[in-house]
Amino acid sequence: MLLGGLTLALVAVGCGDDDGGERADSGGASVRTVIELPDSQPGDVIALRPADGESSVVEWIDRRNGTIRSIDVAVADPSSDDIVVLASLEVGTDGEQRGLLGHTVIDGVRYAAWTDSDTDHLLVGALGDGAPATIDRIIWDAGGTAGGAVGGHLDVTPDGQLVLGIGQLTDWAKDHGSGAMLGLDPAGPPDQDPVVLSDGYTNPFAFAVVADQLWVADNAVDDDTERTGSFDLTDPSGRLDRSDLDATGSSPRAPSAVIAVPGGDVAVCGFLDSELRRWSTDPPGYGDVLGPCLTGAAALPDGTIVTATADGLVAIAP
Repeated sequence: MLLGGLTLALVAVGCGDDDGGERADSGGASVRTVIELPDSQPGDVIALRPADGESSVVEWIDRRNGTIRSIDVAVADPSSDDIVVLASLEVGTDGEQRGLLGHTVIDGVRYAAWTDSDTDHLLVGALGDGAPATIDRIIWDAGGTAGGAVGGHLDVTPDGQLVLGIGQLTDWAKDHGSGAMLGLDPAGPPDQDPVVLSDGYTNPFAFAVVADQLWVADNAVDDDTERTGSFDLTDPSGRLDRSDLDATGSSPRAPSAVIAVPGGDVAVCGFLDSELRRWSTDPPGYGDVLGPCLTGAAALPDGTIVTATADGLVAIAP
């Protein structure tokens, strides 16, 4: 997986014990294998999110297959027959980070970000259900992409705007001068001008909107440092650039997801250490390990955290 323009070696941990049952991870958390995904490679299973209106259903993307899938984690010992394919797109997958990259739902409409199979442009659009899914509308065409530092993760602001993280090796970022956190009008045309919410990023794939705060954990490149922090989406004067966020003060983790966790904190998933670690704001830095996490995480209403590991999906008990 290419993050921040550098090819990074994978240090992964297994997600379950030999019989697929419940176990305690190294931090003492109770971790249960939800489902193994033996055909997935590291970096394929991304963009986990709780399904709207459901208490125990998690959706995720298979990046290279271009599919959005879901499963009910409350089902005991689910099999592949319990996986629901919500939508499927033909996507471009040359390189290490192209493919279907992000998805979210606004007022019942699913939006996705992907690299086009013909042009390798990063596109954001509204999708219909089905396999193959219909592309009802293109919201924005970001232009060409390289094999890495694409970005493409999506979330939604409290007032219903799309948030897209775009990496520094895209054509838009090269013209702009850096990667950025962008606001997009979900009803806008493909040539709309995005609003730059926060600037100066390497590859801001790991981010989440938490209430009125946008939390970002950005990768590093060369002699730079990874940074994590937040800014207020409701106050344009308080929007910070990457350099204003806190240096992590730790070895590189290649952040791959950010989620809100019980207690009002956030946690960051690391591709290099395959851990979900709590982020502390006072003083800023990483705290305890909540469980295994390679490329994605979602927090359910009951406090259960579902993460993507090297082997599949696991549930971390509250």
